[in-house]
This record gives sequence, structure tokens and C-alpha cells, in this order.
Amino acid sequence: MKLASEINLINSKLEAIVDKIIAKEVEGFYSKKFNTKNLKDYQEDRYSPNVDEDFRYLFEELDHKHNHCLYWFELETESKANELNDLINAFRTPKGTTGHRTVPAKNKNTNKGSKVLYVGIRRGKKKPANLTNIVGRINQHMGYYKVNRTQGLQLVHYAQGLDFEITLNVIEFKDIQNPMYLNLLEKMVADRLKPLCGRH
Repeated sequence: MKLASEINLINSKLEAIVDKIIAKEVEGFYSKKFNTKNLKDYQEDRYSPNVDEDFRYLFEELDHKHNHCLYWFELETESKANELNDLINAFRTPKGTTGHRTVPAKNKNTNKGSKVLYVGIRRGKKKPANLTNIVGRINQHMGYYKVNRTQGLQLVHYAQGLDFEITLNVIEFKDIQNPMYLNLLEKMVADRLKPLCGRH
């Protein structure tokens, strides 16, 4: 078989996987809604949404996802996604100054008709006290993380008390041996979903 034929075969297989991910037709697909108006006050090291009675529903399934995961945050409409992205940009610290919290990187997808705010991956592995890596990452994205230099979504700091209905979508990959495939899938999914913030 010629190399070109093999590359075409790989491309078609990867595109087929991405098609299923985008269509949410993957076994064990997880999708739950939450609203930023319900986010609790930030308290460094003193609050974790995954153990909060009001947010437990969001984490029950995630507690059992120990493998590599791809996830994205999706708003109800394009205008709400753009509104939240504008808040993130307004929160951004001007270049050359020190700020209170780093935000996701800007990208070129702004106002391109996407309801998706952010796409990410989390490599799997069990952590102490049954906190899976994906649960830890979602806690961070909700904004309950003491490290202010982390360049990722941290919603409580710019959306607390505001009415943004967000759907968290998560896909767990139980059979990926090489984590580099996860990075590749993230880039391909982000290319299709056009998230409004974050670098891919």
C-alpha cells in the first residue's frame, strides 16, 4: 500500500471519529447543564463544587471517569456564548501588568457562529481520595482553584451571579493507549466546534 493511501485511510478514520463526537453519538457520552448564577463565592481551598449538595448531580458520573477525557462547554445560543466570551476578555489583564487571574487565550473564532465557549482534554489517572482527573479539572473550570496563573476557564471569577446556562459535554476514551491521539482529537474537534476562547 502506498503511503498516500495509508494517510488517506487514517484521515478518513479520524474524521469519522470526530463526526461521532460532534454528533454526540459516542458510547457513554456525558452531558449535563448548570447555571453560572448558582456558583458559590470563591474561597481559596475551602470550597469544591463536586461535594456541594447543589452541584453533586453534575459530578456523579464524572466520579467514575478515570480515563482520558475530551470535554467542551456549550451555551444555549451564539449570542450568550459571545456575551460570556466578552466578559472573559474584559477580565483579561492588560499586557505588561500583573493581574489577579489568568484567562483562556484569545483565538480567531470570535463571532463566527459558535455556541461553544471552550474545548479541553484531561489525561486520565486515578488521584487520591477518589477525585478523578476530570472532576478536578471541572472544579478548576468552575473557578475553584487557588493557582491564579492557570490559563483556563474559571467561571466563578467572571460569571458568578449572571444567568448563563452552560452544558458540559464529556467523552471518556477507555481505549486510547497513546495520549498524543487525545491531543490530535482535541485539535480536530476544536477545529469543527470553533470554541470562542482557548488556544488549539
